[in-house]
Amino acid sequence: MHYFAFHVCCLEAIQYGPKDGFACIKNLKEKTEKHENSRKHIDNVISLSVLGSVSIKERLSEAYRLSVNAHNKKVTKNREISSKIIDCIKFCGHFELPLVGHDETDDSANPGVFKGLINHASQIDPDLRAHLESNAAFKGVSKTIQNEILDCLLQIYRDQIRINTKEAPFVAVMADDTTDVSEHTQMVIVLRYLVGEEVVERFWEFFTPENQTADGLSKCILDQLNTVLEGNAEKLIAQTFDGASVMKGKKGGVQAKIKSVYNNAHFIHCYAHQLKLIMQNAASVTRGSQIFFSNLSGIAAFFSRSPLRLNVLTKHMTSRIPRPSSTRRKFHSRTVNKVYEHFEPSKNAWRKYRVHQMLL
Repeated sequence: MHYFAFHVCCLEAIQYGPKDGFACIKNLKEKTEKHENSRKHIDNVISLSVLGSVSIKERLSEAYRLSVNAHNKKVTKNREISSKIIDCIKFCGHFELPLVGHDETDDSANPGVFKGLINHASQIDPDLRAHLESNAAFKGVSKTIQNEILDCLLQIYRDQIRINTKEAPFVAVMADDTTDVSEHTQMVIVLRYLVGEEVVERFWEFFTPENQTADGLSKCILDQLNTVLEGNAEKLIAQTFDGASVMKGKKGGVQAKIKSVYNNAHFIHCYAHQLKLIMQNAASVTRGSQIFFSNLSGIAAFFSRSPLRLNVLTKHMTSRIPRPSSTRRKFHSRTVNKVYEHFEPSKNAWRKYRVHQMLL
């Protein structure tokens, strides 16, 4: 501090002091310490500390300073409004609710969950209501803005996963694919790793592979693993898929192609699929179970293959009986639950159809 004060004192002596400076320097230390406590020195030190941090435009123009303050207040207000809109989007995502409605016009009776939630929030939030009513340039509730906010949330979510996997000692990957109602194949990738001492599973993203071959599926998985692991190949210790040959093939399967890149990634058959196969095989050896599931699938097929039968069933039931699938285990339970819930109406529909056939 003394060295710095010495230079400041020299500058001040040149600017404000006598031209000949100090005649004797043996008292320099005493004069310097005295000068450190002077008002002039303190003001100069403060001016030096803020040098370059204060805009000269704000010093010279009061109007410019006021416009900057007004702009900052507007930005702060817009951030508060955007935060409330983001909270509404997060609410819909938390409960897996669709954001966009079929008719989002102002006089629509059902504009969708998101817009309905925004309208409800504006009734109890004066700032949000004023923003929606007065701001014509940017309201922040359009479909485009919704998609941009969702993309930002996804990016933040994935960045956090990358941070967690970077800190985790081990990582495992799980993947499965299915065909949606539009006949497009979708693959989901889930990561399993440690956060502290807790094992967590985190959804990564849905993907559309180039094809359903081992090359297409493995390429999709490897591209994402490269993004997540960032070159730390030794961290991947397990890969989990179903028992399909394209996934578990020892030479040309997906697991073999991934293991050729990640040597520690041992293949483990998905326990959920194993449980399904065990229960299916255990139930298939008993005669009663075979008859039950055969009749169950027959009920759905019987009513779905004839318009006349379906018309009779519709008069007694408000919903159809789903047909069980040999590959999707959840459809078996849906069929059982639907028949159980509508057992009496389905019996009446069956009797009605038999009487109708007897009268023909």
